[in-house]
Amino acid sequence: MFSKFHFPAAVLALAAIAPLHAAAAEPATGPFYAGASYGFRASSGLDCVPGQGDCDKSSKRNGKAYLGYSFDALPFQGGVALPSVELVGYLGGEVKSGFDTGAGKRAGRGKFTGIGMQGVLAYQFDAFSLSGRAGAAYTQGKVDYLGGGSDKKDKIGLIYGVGAAYALNRNWSLHLDWDRVPVKYNDRQTTKVDMFSLGASYRF
Repeated sequence: MFSKFHFPAAVLALAAIAPLHAAAAEPATGPFYAGASYGFRASSGLDCVPGQGDCDKSSKRNGKAYLGYSFDALPFQGGVALPSVELVGYLGGEVKSGFDTGAGKRAGRGKFTGIGMQGVLAYQFDAFSLSGRAGAAYTQGKVDYLGGGSDKKDKIGLIYGVGAAYALNRNWSLHLDWDRVPVKYNDRQTTKVDMFSLGASYRF
């Protein structure tokens, strides 16, 4: 029979190990994750037409969304290396600039959309991680010329980028990314858009 001292000691011991047992009983996160980012700036690499008053070679309303699958993590230099593969979609905001054409450079407003597949290798240490990624994407660029008329072109090209993330908990993470995406607006005008974005991801 427990004495009056043994019973409180047993209760305290149970209270101490209960949180550990609850944490161990929580299901581990799965290999799938999804995320989205707002592109606060995207540099187009285009050149303005001389005298173009409203020229802005960087668009400010861009975005990307992705669905990923992570493979087994590998211990590396005090952290873990985590390889993944992602399906990613892009939405490029309006850029006002000059576009090369068969009739010379013309002022216009360009946008693009795209979808791609990329491999990602992240290095995680504590709550922080750094990542690099590369793959291929299909993009469609469209330009409306200020003097009338428009063009639309498709392109398949290499995408790549780097990023940093901070895990808020076992499911949610914040991300700061840079992505380079190839875009073709017409037969003469091809460029690479550098998108800087801030977003979040959720691991299922």
